[in-house]
Amino acid sequence: MATRPVIVKFKDNYWRIYHGRDEIMLKSLDELPGEGISAKAVFQSGMEGFSHFVYSVDGSPFEKSADGCIEVHFKDEPTDQHTTIIVKGVSEDGKETNPYTVHFGCYPTKFYESKQMSGYPNIIIIDSSPILNFSSGSVEDWILSKPTPQEKQFASEKWADLVKDAETDYDKAKLLIKSLMDDLWPANGMPSDEMYVSPFEQYERMVSGKDKGFCSNFAAIFVCASNALGIPARRIHMQQIHSSSDKCRIQGGSMHSTTEIFDRQLNHWVWMDISFYAMGAYLGEEGPLDMAELHLFLNQPARRERLRFHVYNLEDKSDKILPLAECPKSDCDCWNGWDVEFHYSRENIEE
Repeated sequence: MATRPVIVKFKDNYWRIYHGRDEIMLKSLDELPGEGISAKAVFQSGMEGFSHFVYSVDGSPFEKSADGCIEVHFKDEPTDQHTTIIVKGVSEDGKETNPYTVHFGCYPTKFYESKQMSGYPNIIIIDSSPILNFSSGSVEDWILSKPTPQEKQFASEKWADLVKDAETDYDKAKLLIKSLMDDLWPANGMPSDEMYVSPFEQYERMVSGKDKGFCSNFAAIFVCASNALGIPARRIHMQQIHSSSDKCRIQGGSMHSTTEIFDRQLNHWVWMDISFYAMGAYLGEEGPLDMAELHLFLNQPARRERLRFHVYNLEDKSDKILPLAECPKSDCDCWNGWDVEFHYSRENIEE
């Protein structure tokens, strides 16, 4: 008896969760109704102060497109046909993005029939340089709790001078997380019910000695402080629950709350974690890694041996990049196993 393959589809792919800030993206790509073979591409931009697009078709003079809609049309003939569009984003002050070259190739049904190949629809193939990704929203969609004016003022008074000379978001985040480690690790422990308050109220309770806190408090405070200082940051919950009832829950490893910041210069999410004294992670020289990359490499033995954490030493205030086995906290059981669930939350998701 012949076996049938099992098709596995992922509802959430990597790009949907880890997209960056692309200058030009595809919002949609659809067939146009009516006779002939036509398609409409809708572009959008993540550039600051975006105004409109300009585009050229097959070397023609550039035209303006305010809505980002560009149509391509082909003939229903037994030949393959090609159209090249060059598109650029333009800001309100006249600055232009790098050009994106988008190539459309059309292979009509009649083309395949001329090759004695039946059963093919009209096919339009698109490729581009640089790579043209589909939009997955903005980085700011991941900031669930927008900092209040009071939180921005608190963060400014506490940490603005500390990070003011740092050149990148990641540089700022490293200075911030070291300061928070100094402040919060002395109060590491099980929090009381009184810790169900806002992140900076949690911070005040911990540094004053009124309460203890663990990973979820560390994460909430770091994310709030980062966002209040203009560093995009998000919190991620991790769990591996096998069964649960009112009486008992059986889980693999430990639940954990961890964090990522978005560095605009790298155009990349970066994993950082107060609970692990971690200012980042690397695979050999590659990094800093995002959390999905860290999870992947932790569960591949050959690569796990090459993982290194950038860790902070609370005693002598130094930091260095160490092999995972030499880190003060090397037990990463919350990442162990492929069935660990990662709970990312964001606003304005269009399903």
